[in-house]
Amino acid sequence: MINMLLKKIHAFVVLVPLCTVLLSACYKKEIEFGTNPENNYTKVVFTDTVAVSVSTVKADSFQTSSATSLLLGKYKDPYLGIITAKPFFQLSIPTETIDIPATVQFDSLYFIIRTNDYYYGDTTKTQTIYVNELSQAISYSYNDKLYNTSSVAIKPTPLGSRTLRIRPVTDDSIIVRLDNAKGQELFSKMQQLSTDVTNAENFLNYFKGICLSVGDNDTTMVIGLATSSIVCMRVAYHLTTPAVVKKYIDFPMLTNTYTFNQILTDRTGTPLAGSSNIVTEYHSSITNNVSYMQEGAGLFAKLTFPSLRDLIKNDNIVRLVNADLIIRPAALSFDRYKLSLPPQLHLATTDGSNIIGSQVMTSAAEVIYASPVIDDLYGENNYYKFNITAYINALLTTPGSEDDGFFLQQGWSLGAMKLDRAIINNNTWGNYRTQLALTLLVINK
Repeated sequence: MINMLLKKIHAFVVLVPLCTVLLSACYKKEIEFGTNPENNYTKVVFTDTVAVSVSTVKADSFQTSSATSLLLGKYKDPYLGIITAKPFFQLSIPTETIDIPATVQFDSLYFIIRTNDYYYGDTTKTQTIYVNELSQAISYSYNDKLYNTSSVAIKPTPLGSRTLRIRPVTDDSIIVRLDNAKGQELFSKMQQLSTDVTNAENFLNYFKGICLSVGDNDTTMVIGLATSSIVCMRVAYHLTTPAVVKKYIDFPMLTNTYTFNQILTDRTGTPLAGSSNIVTEYHSSITNNVSYMQEGAGLFAKLTFPSLRDLIKNDNIVRLVNADLIIRPAALSFDRYKLSLPPQLHLATTDGSNIIGSQVMTSAAEVIYASPVIDDLYGENNYYKFNITAYINALLTTPGSEDDGFFLQQGWSLGAMKLDRAIINNNTWGNYRTQLALTLLVINK
C-alpha cells in the first residue's frame, strides 16, 4: 500500500537544479507530522489508495417503544428480502362527556388512520388493511421497553378490513369500517355510562388495544402513520327527534410508552439470511461486494480504514490537508420513487465493539451531513461525499485501533421511523468504489 502511495507521490516530483539537490543531500530539515513546514521543502499530492473496509452490521433486536410515528405495511426488496411493519397501540376513553339520550340510534363503527406522507415502496398497487383488537394487554418485553421483535396476541377475527390503493402524499387519512356488533356493544355501554367506557383503567381492561396489519400477499409498500387524536375508533350515531342529526364519539389513540412498531424481516435468498439474537457483522467480501444500510430494519453500513495508520510510517508525509470520504451506492440498486436513497446521511463513530458512538463533527463542532449526488445520465456515478479531515487527522496523530471507523446513518428517531435503505459498493468496484480521498503535504526530494 505504501509503495503504491510513493509511486503517486513520485509522479508529482519535478526536476530541480543540481545545486538544490546537492544542498538537500547535505542538510535535512527536521519536520514533525502535522506541522506547517516551509514551502521550499514541501509539495501537495493526492491519493485515494488507502483501502476502505466495508461491512454490514445486523442487529436483530432494537427498541421501538414510545414511538411517536408508526409504520404499516410490507414490501419485498430485491436486495434485502421481505420487510413487514405492524404498529401496536392502545386507545383511550373519549375526551368529551358522554351523554346519549334514549332516542339516539347507532349507525356504525369505524377506524380512522392518519398518514404522515412517508412511504417506501410501490404506491401503484392495492393493499388490504386489517384492524385487529388485542386479546392481551401490552406489556414490556424486558428492560421496561418494547422492541421490533415484540408481539402481542390479537383476536383471530379482524374488527374490520379495507382493500384500497393508498396514496400517502395525497390521502391524509384512511377509514376502515369495523364490526357492527362491536360497535353496538360500545354504543350500549356508552348509553349506560358503563365504567368500561368512562374510566381509563377499566377501559384498557375491556379494550386492550389495536394492531394494524396488511394482507400476507401484500408486498408492495410501507407507509408512515401519525400518532394523534385524529387516529381513533369512532362510534357514529344519530338523533331522531326533533330532527335527524348525525353525531359521533371518538376513542382516540393513546400515545404512551406501550406504543411500538413491530418490524420483522425475512432475509431468505439474500446474503444476510439466517437469524440470531446477537449483533452479527458481515464483511462485504461475503455479501456480493456491497454493504447494506437500513436502520429501520436493524442494518448498519460500517466503514473502517485498516491501512490508514501506515501513512505516518512514511517520513515524507508531514501533514494531512484534506480528507473526503466518498460513498457510492451500487448502480441500479435504487430509483427516485419506489426504492429511493436516504435524502440525507451522517456518520457516527464506532469500533470493534460495533457500539454506535458520537456523531462525526466538523472542526466547528457541527454535524457533518451529506445528500446524494445522482448520475441521471448513466446511473453509475452516484455518491455521498463527507469531508472528514478533522476526524482522519485525529486518527493519524493519536493512538488507536484499525477497527476505528464509522457507521453510515440516516439518523431517524422514534418520532420519525423510516425504512429507507442504501446498497453501498466496497473498494473493488473500480471507478465506482467507496473510497477515502486524501490530500497530503509531503517533503520535496
